Amino acid sequence: MEPTHTPDVDFGTHAHDVEAGDLLRSPVTEQIAAELPVPPGAVAADVGCGAGGMTLQLAERVGPAGRVLAVDREAVLLDRVRERARANGVADRVHTVRAGIDDLPAALPAPAALVWAGHVVHHVGDQAAAVRRLAGALEPGGLLAIAEGGVPPQWLPWDVGVGRPGIEARLVAAQTEWFGAMRAGLPGSVRDPRGWSAVLRGAGLVDVTSRAWLLHVPAPLSAAQLAAVLHGLANRVERAQPWLSGEDVDAWARLLDEGGPDWLGRREDLEGTVVEVVQLGRRPA
Repeated sequence: MEPTHTPDVDFGTHAHDVEAGDLLRSPVTEQIAAELPVPPGAVAADVGCGAGGMTLQLAERVGPAGRVLAVDREAVLLDRVRERARANGVADRVHTVRAGIDDLPAALPAPAALVWAGHVVHHVGDQAAAVRRLAGALEPGGLLAIAEGGVPPQWLPWDVGVGRPGIEARLVAAQTEWFGAMRAGLPGSVRDPRGWSAVLRGAGLVDVTSRAWLLHVPAPLSAAQLAAVLHGLANRVERAQPWLSGEDVDAWARLLDEGGPDWLGRREDLEGTVVEVVQLGRRPA
């Protein structure tokens, strides 16, 4: 069964879930930020900043003399970034810019030594054009870092005792179908059969490479981690539902029903592994 229309994700509506995802990924986000070559005093841009998880990490890296340009098209998310920056004592280093990738590089007040784009390029119909715009926001010698791909985290045991075993693996497969429909439904959607390294080189970047960071979140999850996992699963099930069997839809309803006997929130054996793959390329000096 296929829906007649699959809209892109409305991150403004799901600001709480975006921040919950930040919580789960915060250890790996911190690792990545610590290893990106961002000198003190530099200008860095976090494009598609969401709730600001990477923005805050980059603000620590650039120091008091630097600036982080937090770029997003959703005003509610930029509001949250400013709140979190104040709470973390880095408000003077964080400057919000309401814009999308299509508005770059003109929307930025200055070229950046680092442009970070985490899980945002795939929301643009023409991904190659998006990468060219991101590359255009770099100063000579600046680094573009794009987080795309990776391995979808799985949090549940293979057999949770509800429905057929392997229910989360089937959710991952259904979400792949949702992703394809989402991409096809974007304005100006263009299929590009190249890998990310070829796309970055096609944008004129050099020293193109990629790195992967791994984070394992062991059981038992904290209350905050568990809440974030359940929010994420509920969102994934909602998006992928047209491609799930009726049996799996019913099983997920039982697993996510806080008032039912099978609610996942009562389990202490959920754990997951997050793999973040980052594509890197440098603008020629």
